[in-house]
Amino acid sequence: MVQHGGDGWVVEVNRSTVPGAPSQTCFVSSFSWCRKKQVLDLEEEGLWPELLDSGKIEICVSDWWGARHDSGCMYRLLVQLLDANQTVLDKFSAMPVPIQQWNNDVCFQVTHVFSNIKMGVRFVSFEHWGQDTQFWAGHYGARVTNSSVVVQARLS
Repeated sequence: MVQHGGDGWVVEVNRSTVPGAPSQTCFVSSFSWCRKKQVLDLEEEGLWPELLDSGKIEICVSDWWGARHDSGCMYRLLVQLLDANQTVLDKFSAMPVPIQQWNNDVCFQVTHVFSNIKMGVRFVSFEHWGQDTQFWAGHYGARVTNSSVVVQARLS
């Protein structure tokens, strides 16, 4: 699900190299909040209910975000673990301090590991938001890239 605020999202080349990113492109938001949300079906991704309910998995989420040097930005991340009925079992949210204008094209990584996962998790809802701080027409807002959701099995 994509919600276009202002002039919407576009795809551009990263202004700074994001370490380990397979593609050096990013989604860029506009002057009003833009939102992208994806709900991952863990069973469709090849995980089976016995593994998901074993108490031996961790779900690691990561997202890179940054700004253009000439415009600051605001960013939000909301990740929710959902059961088969889409009821929220756990959540993580981040709304870091906005990046200021004139910033050297900085970028940051937000990460979180869900451990001690409740039984019944079947979906991961991954949602990020961005907008610029200058309220300029065009695409001067948060630059979002290299988002990931990784499920890891613990040995013990």
